[in-house]
Amino acid sequence: MKRRLIACVLAGVMAAATAACGREIPVDESTGEESAATEQNDGKLEPEDGAKLIFWTMDTEYGEAAAQRFEELSGVEVQIEAIGLDGIEKIMLDGPSGNGADLFMVAHDQFQVGYTAGVYKELDTQISNKLQEEISDVALKTVERDGKLYGVPVSIETNALFFNKDLVEDPENEFEQMMEEALDYNKPPQNKFWFLMSPSGGYAVYPFLTSFGFELFGATGTDDENPGFDTPEYLEGLKFLAELKKYMPISSEDLRGEAVAFVDQNFIDGNTAYYPSGPWTVKALEDAGVNFGVSKLPTVQGNVMKPFAGVQNLHVSAYSEYPKAAQLFAEFLVSEEGASLLYEKAGKITSRADVSEVEGLSDDENMKVFVEQFQDAVPMPAAKRISYYWTISENVFGAVFDGKITPEEGAKKAQEDFEALVESE
Repeated sequence: MKRRLIACVLAGVMAAATAACGREIPVDESTGEESAATEQNDGKLEPEDGAKLIFWTMDTEYGEAAAQRFEELSGVEVQIEAIGLDGIEKIMLDGPSGNGADLFMVAHDQFQVGYTAGVYKELDTQISNKLQEEISDVALKTVERDGKLYGVPVSIETNALFFNKDLVEDPENEFEQMMEEALDYNKPPQNKFWFLMSPSGGYAVYPFLTSFGFELFGATGTDDENPGFDTPEYLEGLKFLAELKKYMPISSEDLRGEAVAFVDQNFIDGNTAYYPSGPWTVKALEDAGVNFGVSKLPTVQGNVMKPFAGVQNLHVSAYSEYPKAAQLFAEFLVSEEGASLLYEKAGKITSRADVSEVEGLSDDENMKVFVEQFQDAVPMPAAKRISYYWTISENVFGAVFDGKITPEEGAKKAQEDFEALVESE
């Protein structure tokens, strides 16, 4: 997943609070309360008469295709506007004045910003029940508060393990076995590495930490006061990172900055047997003609590696004049047909737990692995201080990997750096 640094979240929360003041949220006249859309007498949710929707998405080709099909099915026109995942800031400004979208996409780690501002419409029970039956539990957690759903997870991302089929016949499922093979294969002067990744990146290293039980910002990823740097689990993860240098003999400095480009290219050139990356890499490797496969991340000392999970969520605006129609469109986007359009037009993976009937994706053996891996993934924390993790990781992981500081010193530095950043707020 392309790492999303959200250092602006603190400012966003302040803006959210400001935008929330004096807002006028449409009232459901049938109840007189600010509630989810009500069902019709026959129990089926129906779009409002004359409903017309505006949908903000960065994937405009996909949006247009989905909008056209939804109009054919429901008669509701959907206008697409090219606005990306930063639409949360825009809806807080435009929503109260009636100039915002009816539906907009938000990266899951910014959920709290919109929730605090009150810009998300709580989903109707009918919609929520169906989502709970069909959508991955991991994805649903990113739009849930107090047992209620405030959004629809549309697409998912996470890391899995790419392997070169010209070098690897059957991918290993134990990291220790992979590392033993690395000792025979590695030739650093020729840029030959059996396994390669950026050892200083907080995204790439995270699965190793979780294999020892580390929980960033607590079990729910929302404990801003406790990042977990002073825990035994974090220390064990750093000890393993230090040992990794023996099997991946390269300086962390050589993998900074243009690390992703180097790691990718080395794999394309046939010099690397294994490397972890996300679904966005599949097409690039296919276009480059690489003979590759994808498997789930291996175990570490018998423990499951849990990579970061990224989820792109669709929210219905609390200011929408047509919340029922908007929710029905959201429901369509995660239907089997909507998921097929997502794969075909945007090259992305649906949040549906079962993809066996998703046209295209169901036959894509490489992309399907990410669906399986996602079930072991951990949603990237929505903690306001998540940006501190990225900064601290860059300063600690590389130094531990290169042997400049011990794992114990690294854990101590991480905690002290976190406390200093909090103090500077």
